[in-house]
Amino acid sequence: MEVTQLSVLELRHYRNSRLYRALTRTLRVYNRMLLTQIHERGFRDFSAAFPQILSNLDTQGTRVGVLATRAGMTRQAAGQLLAEIERCGYVTRKPSPDDARVTIVRFTARGRRLLQNIFELVEEIEGTFAEIVGGEHYLNLMFTLSRLASEIDPEGTFGSGDEANG
Repeated sequence: MEVTQLSVLELRHYRNSRLYRALTRTLRVYNRMLLTQIHERGFRDFSAAFPQILSNLDTQGTRVGVLATRAGMTRQAAGQLLAEIERCGYVTRKPSPDDARVTIVRFTARGRRLLQNIFELVEEIEGTFAEIVGGEHYLNLMFTLSRLASEIDPEGTFGSGDEANG
């Protein structure tokens, strides 16, 4: 059947049967739950854009360029987002002691409190998801998606350009 012949219902069914739609919907709900609960815990200035950077920041600090690579954005875009995150008091940027041309981003005390809260919330959210589909199904899903990601993107988030201490 040609695309132009698809009914609205057929098109919706097709879209809703694709992996992209399921992953996007799940991620959207996951992020909404995380953001709502972070705000409820007192981090009201936390933006939905922050995890793109903060989820890639090592506890000992990370170079701006490495953060940008991990986040899949340009250094300029990462720098702009980091400026906003820094204004909120979650991170600090300082020249590397080894190379003044390199900027290292580190969590502040407030950022470490945020990170601890995020760890707790991730466990709660993923626990909820595991209850919905069943623990074994959830573990299989996690294993399968991790395996797929490793196969199709072997130099992904923690691949190429990912240095131990940023």
